[in-house]
Amino acid sequence: MSVLVDAARIPAHGTWWSHLASDTSPEELHAFARRLGVPRRAFEGDHYDVPADRVPEAVALGAELVTTRELLARVRAAGLRTPKRRGEKVVHSGVVAGERVDVVRSRRVPAPHGTHRVARTVRGRLVLDDGDLPVLDLLTAPLAASVVGFRRRWSRSDAGVRLEHDGLVVLDVPDGPLPTAWWAPLLRPD
Repeated sequence: MSVLVDAARIPAHGTWWSHLASDTSPEELHAFARRLGVPRRAFEGDHYDVPADRVPEAVALGAELVTTRELLARVRAAGLRTPKRRGEKVVHSGVVAGERVDVVRSRRVPAPHGTHRVARTVRGRLVLDDGDLPVLDLLTAPLAASVVGFRRRWSRSDAGVRLEHDGLVVLDVPDGPLPTAWWAPLLRPD
């Protein structure tokens, strides 16, 4: 087990916070967070934010106490560091066909762009094309369309980092149940 916790004391929301991460896998991190009783909403793509006063409990459960610098270095070396910008919230992460995949709530899709999918409703029902959302033609899309997030696929190799973003644009906010797909977490309330 390689779960790491730092003693960082970052002030936010009336308390002090530390970081809980894994240099092995996201699955190991999620399992450890469940054992510690940390809610999934505290997941930030490559780490959990945990109240600093829970650090001794995390260490008692087997987490290794390290500096923030070491935590970042080990997560980065393992290829598990998630690139993130201000205003983004990673709502799901995993590995698919050797690529890291993050589903990110955001008001815009960063470059480089891949395809963009559009969610539409007609009389309160989500309009789908063959079980998936249709691809958005950016040239004819209305300017009022709002981006709710994107899927980021990336892999790291000796040649560098390969990165692509697939956006999700909502023209009418769906109010019914949604099928399970990469974009579904973006449309669920926090």
